Amino acid sequence: MKVIILAGGFGTRLQSVIHDIPKPMADIHGTPFLELLMANMLHFGATEFILCVSHLRDKIISYFGDDFRGIPIKYSVETEPLGTGGAIKQAFQLFDLDEAIVMNGDSFVKMDYADFYHQNRGHSLALALKFVSNASRFGLVETANGLITHFHEKSTENKAGLINAGIYFIRKELWQYAPEQSKFSFEKDILETHIDNLHPPFYRTEDYFIDIGIPESYHQALKELKNIILPKCKALFLDRDGVINVDKHYVYRIQDCEFVDGIFDFCMQAKKDDYKLIVITNQAGIAKNIYSKEAYFNLRNYIHDIFVKRGCPLDGEYYCPYHPQAILKEYRYESTDRKPNPGMILKAAKDFNIDLKQSILIGDKESDILAAKRAGIGTTIRFVTEGNVYEPQASQATYVWTNTLKEFHELTEKIL
Repeated sequence: MKVIILAGGFGTRLQSVIHDIPKPMADIHGTPFLELLMANMLHFGATEFILCVSHLRDKIISYFGDDFRGIPIKYSVETEPLGTGGAIKQAFQLFDLDEAIVMNGDSFVKMDYADFYHQNRGHSLALALKFVSNASRFGLVETANGLITHFHEKSTENKAGLINAGIYFIRKELWQYAPEQSKFSFEKDILETHIDNLHPPFYRTEDYFIDIGIPESYHQALKELKNIILPKCKALFLDRDGVINVDKHYVYRIQDCEFVDGIFDFCMQAKKDDYKLIVITNQAGIAKNIYSKEAYFNLRNYIHDIFVKRGCPLDGEYYCPYHPQAILKEYRYESTDRKPNPGMILKAAKDFNIDLKQSILIGDKESDILAAKRAGIGTTIRFVTEGNVYEPQASQATYVWTNTLKEFHELTEKIL
């Protein structure tokens, strides 16, 4: 699922509250609004983000870079404002897209985006609609027989009804209805002008909706939003080599990846008990020029695909390519992410709103355990077998297990 997010607006009405940043980067208790939108879309299978950027775009690009938690990010840059329609069309053409989910970068609606996506793939256009008690700020949408029939302008009349939630499924065939000029409004020049030809289907949601475009709603978002998108959760943190796969000393090729016996069953049980599955891994082989970052991601993607097929998808992965004795200069320093430092764990806790005291970490080295202790993780397990003994078995971990992970199931009753 490719996701286009319109993040190029000026945010004029919000400038009294936020200054010198794009509106989608408005701070929600330490996290940009745009980051919360992207984090939410990861749960529904986003495979690529395309950010349409214009006003103060460098602040967005420098913050996110070229990936978000391992998912690629591309940028469709508007050198001059193109309007909502022009921005979406440019992104489709620039990256040769057949279809995409499109959303505004200044609003959030809680809904099943995967269901919306799969229900409407046979259409050139579909919209998400939301019922509100006062539609004056948004404009009403009329429907009949499961299709949208009319759009009304915003009015001063306080009237309840369905509104356009700003979530679209679009296929490239839709652009036959676009005007010739590069700058145009998606709402006015596509939806309102061609509604009689399109009569698009809609997806109705009754759940939470907020648009942060005015100070009042932004302050409301500060009170509510982070825990709605990212409710407090607990996590099972997993080291990779020696816990997920057998450690054969710098594993980076798919053919060398041998999964530890029992790991999938253990992770499936953790999923049933509502734990997020987060991988935390040092990857000094990149710094030492043993393998490339591309090789790491190739194996990473393979491992994640296998976990999906085994019914226990991993929720996130954090890696540290830095080492103080790195051969490659760009990676030569002591990073706060490199275990036994807790940086990766703390980043994951922020990204997923994790209650670390209720969480668990499994590692095969004492550096894993020390990182967990420094981060404040409540339960730690040192997993030791004949194949992964790098250090003495004496440990600060809550539990030390010296058998195979298959037998480790006996311990699950105590901790899961």
